[in-house]
Amino acid sequence: MTSDTKSAADQNPKIGPFESFKTWNYTYFWIASLLSITSFFMLMIARGWLVFDMTGSVSMVGYVSAIAQTPSLVLSVFGGVIADRFNRKTILLLNEGINFIILLILAILVATDVVEVWHLMVLGLINGITFSLAFPSRAAIVPSLVPPRNIANAVALSSIMFSGAQLIGPPIAGWLILVSPATAFFAASGFVGVGIPLFMLLKVRENSGGYSAANASVLDNVREGVKFIRSHRLILGLMSLGFFVVVFGLAYQTFLPVFAEDILKVGPSGLGYLAGAGGIGAIAGSLLIAAYNTVNQMKVFTVVGALGLGVFITGFSLSESFALSMVLSLLAGLFFQLVMTGNFSLIQVLVPDQLRGRVLSVRFIVFGMTPGGILAVGVAAEQIGTAYATAATGVICLAGVILCLLIFPSLYRKQENIIQ
Repeated sequence: MTSDTKSAADQNPKIGPFESFKTWNYTYFWIASLLSITSFFMLMIARGWLVFDMTGSVSMVGYVSAIAQTPSLVLSVFGGVIADRFNRKTILLLNEGINFIILLILAILVATDVVEVWHLMVLGLINGITFSLAFPSRAAIVPSLVPPRNIANAVALSSIMFSGAQLIGPPIAGWLILVSPATAFFAASGFVGVGIPLFMLLKVRENSGGYSAANASVLDNVREGVKFIRSHRLILGLMSLGFFVVVFGLAYQTFLPVFAEDILKVGPSGLGYLAGAGGIGAIAGSLLIAAYNTVNQMKVFTVVGALGLGVFITGFSLSESFALSMVLSLLAGLFFQLVMTGNFSLIQVLVPDQLRGRVLSVRFIVFGMTPGGILAVGVAAEQIGTAYATAATGVICLAGVILCLLIFPSLYRKQENIIQ
């Protein structure tokens, strides 16, 4: 890590919360990614609603979502190798092009009323494969778009982009579903199509990639990243904490259509508001970290967010009031974003650029375990009900976080030196 990065990360808390937007290169990336991720949240909501409407099965909603996310469990590590071997901008453009085509096909299938559940599964699987291979490049490219002193700020603002997408994507999907489900899918494909030209404008410093020796095997590349993680307790602790958060703290979002339809009785528009409330909280969490982004400040946010997330998920799951559920969804979004943005920003700042793709890919493998939580909730919901099954994930999430804090005290202890 360079001395400039160390100064920005640990010694200079005076960087403004929107400092990275002064770099047009980053601004193009941010807008294009906002459009792309918004389409993802639109797809998640519209697909979940369509599956539930077609089958009436809570578990089927979980199965279709899990199939789309399963590739992350296996392929993210290869995506990390790709991110460190090849040009990250090119990888992003390929992914966006494939994503656009998949969404357009899905929209046509729905519009012509020939769509079946297996179509959603197959297209979701293909989308999950391309997403898994490209996402490490999307994350690893960020430090190459801004001056070294702005890396932590840029990462936090990128999290705001995710939060913004979570805020605007579900309500748009919910309102468009009222017009027709096909309209929601066509709009999602349009968002991706508009973003592609902006990605083409990016000028990436130092080619952003190409660090791994071409004659080294993929396995050797992977081992190098894993060795780095194992040798740093803080990085390993962040990975472990992330496991409990994404497996047990993220599943509730998949079942928002069930809460909206069966428990709260608010329909697709209410579904959009519920998810949007979580997005508002998520934006607030990202702004906090964008404004206070030293290593020790980010560690505090990460721990506080992790502890609070399980509590609010449990409360949301047991609520039968739409107003209360809106508040709890907002708080869950806030605390989820605190832990995830803090976690992600710390890893980006602490890991050297030549290893960033591979280390991030290991982190994304953790995200690939999300289907385990989704499937567990889906199966349990058929036996004990969606509310109790989802509440159980909140309790397990909180217990897992406490366990991580006991095993890895470096997660909350003050950090005097940056990892080299």
